[in-house]
Amino acid sequence: MPLHFTQLSALDLGQGESNTINMDNKCVVIMCVLLLSTLIQGFADPRGKRCLCTKLSNRVSVMALAQLDVYPSSSLCENTEYIVTLKSSGAQICVSPDLKEIKALLSERNRSCKNIPVIRHP
Repeated sequence: MPLHFTQLSALDLGQGESNTINMDNKCVVIMCVLLLSTLIQGFADPRGKRCLCTKLSNRVSVMALAQLDVYPSSSLCENTEYIVTLKSSGAQICVSPDLKEIKALLSERNRSCKNIPVIRHP
């Protein structure tokens, strides 16, 4: 039995609709995966959780310092961090920026502090 032109075009439309539905489902799944991966990446590295200093020292002797490292705020840590290295042990200690010794090192007003290098990290 021969098919008429109108019957053939109706058959083609039925197959086209199922392909369109499959493509729509695939697009929705791909969009969901992309959205979830973006959210997961955003939660993986929260701002302020990767600071070098967790505890600050409120006392430091200028005579014991080998150098001062200054780490500005960044996407990893929202605080500016000040870390001193001790001459005797080479230990590194996080210090408060409010200490008068640290302020003197940063302003370079004090002559006894001129031999202590201040390293500013980008």
